[in-house]
Amino acid sequence: MRSNEAVRFAVALSALVTGFCNLQQAEAASWITTSPLHFGRYSHTATLLPNGRVLVAGGVANNGGTTNSAELYDVVLGTNLLTGAMTSPRAWHTATRLLNGKVLVAAGQNGGQFLSTSDLYDPVSGTWAAAGTMNAARYYHTATLLPNGKVLIAGGINSVGAATNIAELYDPATRTWSTTGPLITARYGHTATLMPNGQVLVTGGFGTNTLGRAELYDPASGTWTGTTPMNVPRYLHTATLLPNGKLLAVGGFTSSGTTNSTELYDPDSATWNPVGSLAGPRAEQTATLLPNGNVVVTGGFNGGALSTTEVYDRLTGTWSAAAALPTAAFYHTVTMLPNGRVVVVGGQDNSGFSVTNTEEYDTAVGDWKASGPLEIARRSQASTLLPNGQVLVAGGFGTNGYLASAELYDPGTATWMLTGPLNSARELHTATLLPNGKVLAAGGSLIDSESAELFDPANGTWHVTGSLKTNRLSHTASLLPNGKVLVAGGENGNEIASAELYDPASGTWTATGPLNVARDGHTATLLLNGKVLVTGGFGPLVVTNAVELYDPASGTWTRTNSMSIARWHHTATLLPNGKVLIAGGTTDGGSAESVSSAEIFDPANGTWTATGPLSSTRSSHDATLLPNGKVLVDGGVDTNSNPLAVAELYDPASGTWATSGLMSTGRVSGAATLLANGQVVVAGGVGTNGRVVATSELYDAGLGFSAAWQPKITALTSPLNLGGSLGLSGSKFRGVSEASGGCDFQNSSSDCPVVQLRSIENGQTRFLSSTNWSTNSFTSLAVTNFPPGYTLATVFVNGIPSASGILLVAPTPTSILLVNAARLSNGAFQFSFTNTPGAVFTSLATTNLSLPSSNWTALAGVTEISDGHFQFTDTQATNFSRRMYRVRSP
Repeated sequence: MRSNEAVRFAVALSALVTGFCNLQQAEAASWITTSPLHFGRYSHTATLLPNGRVLVAGGVANNGGTTNSAELYDVVLGTNLLTGAMTSPRAWHTATRLLNGKVLVAAGQNGGQFLSTSDLYDPVSGTWAAAGTMNAARYYHTATLLPNGKVLIAGGINSVGAATNIAELYDPATRTWSTTGPLITARYGHTATLMPNGQVLVTGGFGTNTLGRAELYDPASGTWTGTTPMNVPRYLHTATLLPNGKLLAVGGFTSSGTTNSTELYDPDSATWNPVGSLAGPRAEQTATLLPNGNVVVTGGFNGGALSTTEVYDRLTGTWSAAAALPTAAFYHTVTMLPNGRVVVVGGQDNSGFSVTNTEEYDTAVGDWKASGPLEIARRSQASTLLPNGQVLVAGGFGTNGYLASAELYDPGTATWMLTGPLNSARELHTATLLPNGKVLAAGGSLIDSESAELFDPANGTWHVTGSLKTNRLSHTASLLPNGKVLVAGGENGNEIASAELYDPASGTWTATGPLNVARDGHTATLLLNGKVLVTGGFGPLVVTNAVELYDPASGTWTRTNSMSIARWHHTATLLPNGKVLIAGGTTDGGSAESVSSAEIFDPANGTWTATGPLSSTRSSHDATLLPNGKVLVDGGVDTNSNPLAVAELYDPASGTWATSGLMSTGRVSGAATLLANGQVVVAGGVGTNGRVVATSELYDAGLGFSAAWQPKITALTSPLNLGGSLGLSGSKFRGVSEASGGCDFQNSSSDCPVVQLRSIENGQTRFLSSTNWSTNSFTSLAVTNFPPGYTLATVFVNGIPSASGILLVAPTPTSILLVNAARLSNGAFQFSFTNTPGAVFTSLATTNLSLPSSNWTALAGVTEISDGHFQFTDTQATNFSRRMYRVRSP
């Protein structure tokens, strides 16, 4: 029994070790350079899309000409993909994401031509279409998305090269432009910010001279009203709305040159107050509101392009230096990403060239804190996030042997409590969350290792289900898109090659094609194409690097390219881009020598590519994909069998690892589970003293936001049938408006929602395109090609994630045959049928069969009375002498 031997060998040695690895924590805020743009550009725009990508459009290219090209920055990979070109070249334009998810690009300049045209970008098709002609050509203007969905364009330089006071509105419903009240003062190079009361505050700019004047636009009346002027007249500055409702104005040009002054506008008192000064003057910089409420200012101009970066502390009103940009730039763009990081795109350098660089800034500081202890110390247990948000931990090995006990973790109270015990004690088993909400525990232990049972969260009890065809432990279990569970490999004294399928509808197991290589301690990952990737493990007599793919359609396994090294007790994590990260493990079953290497599998071509190594050698660890797309690795043992307390984060954008805090204790063979609130709970395992522990602790990604700023989901569509739209309702789906787009150096606001789905069971993620959103609602386009089962839905606004809502993506039903039709004694009518467990159905009725199905009356949902068995009772049947029924999904 190789798996048990490896774990116990590591535990025995660990009793001799009392210290932790001494690793330095990575710098909390740093820049990484990601893949370059296809074309260098400055005075372009960058807009966060509903699908989590960033649309980079137009600008001035290296040849000095204006471009109509556009590209998409992929947040996960840090790469850029070309997309459809705008209808005409433009720079110094604005780009605004609308409530329907499309992007409005307005006006700008093309060489010496001043533009009044506008374009609409459709993220779904990747194409552009004309969006009508504005009433006035302009550039250096601003664009602000109003709460009613219209876009306010204000000021700019007109076609004769002078500042304009003309303002106009774009209506997405009619795709038309109309003028609104003019600005009191003509200006360009100003800022425009949507304030919490729905008005738009315009500050500074240049008219016939440098302006300190400020004015407010009221969407209700379409008029402008003057407010208190700034203390320092300025233009080409930045203005950033803070979470407390105040506005921070930074730098810019004054009548005597660039300035380092900053000031705060208080809308309650309509006053401006100076705050701490920048370390040095700058203009044409960018300013970005961070998730923690501070503001990062990057680059800009002061006699040349700047690379310096400074951070404003909202609590102290002071500035401090931060890591410098790798490339000095001005006329660049900055966008807050859903993962809480800032991306700088393009710009102009000191040689006058357009920059191709894309660079990301990360301020997150992950940390650990203690949580309530388990009721029973355990290791090698199974851990599952349940549909109610609690965590089920079952079985494992305790101080007195194999465990049948199970317990539940409540994230609200951070406490554990015992629930109904397993019917059989088991360790190194699997636990799979089924679409019907039950948990399948299969195999494990030395006794009854062929048994399987189901946990019902509704009553906290376990019920025996059909037994496996083969005794096994240290195997894998994968929920397939068809709702069945694939169990593969394992060991029962010898390594196993057999595989079998569990059918929740019948509660039985059937054999499927065997693995090509018998193995245990391997990994299994459901890929986006529906196949299952199995890697490594202990094969007959030796650790293997063999890799194979299971095809559910044929029930067969096919060998594919092997990993670069043999691995056992490693981890495999499905990344949001569909590739698989393999990390750590051991290369020798006898000495348990851990490795630090990591590699990436690409399903598109079946190839492996080396990626950055872990900071420490480790095996028998946990790996968890976080909502921000990074991978958290915790625990395990190093080459010397020391249980590890240091955690690490893998960044797919850079392909590198960074340490991320210390757990309270080193542990091996514990269990890590992602919670709906975005934290990770790690429980149990073997500690540094070689003993099984009951401690648990929580990892937080460390964005530092206040709960008052966090978007909240209060209701969502569940079950969600594939092909249907996901609807969310809640609050703060529109966050702090931060700043309006415009004046070529402004970042686009990230106060719009980005919604992510993540399968609880297999980790697949998907950003959803939207048809409409508001402060308290979001409606997606049709959701397709996503695995059925329970799923987390998360809303990101201003880089801040909501606590996730949990919904069921309903499995696809089979054909329906209604049976057991009967009139009950009370006059009600009842029928039943069998189908896919967890599928969703609606009953319809009519008294006239000649009517089309669209005219039948929808009665109610059909009840699933047991796994895969459905029943409907029509209590209204007493009112009808004859009624016909049909069932549809949903």
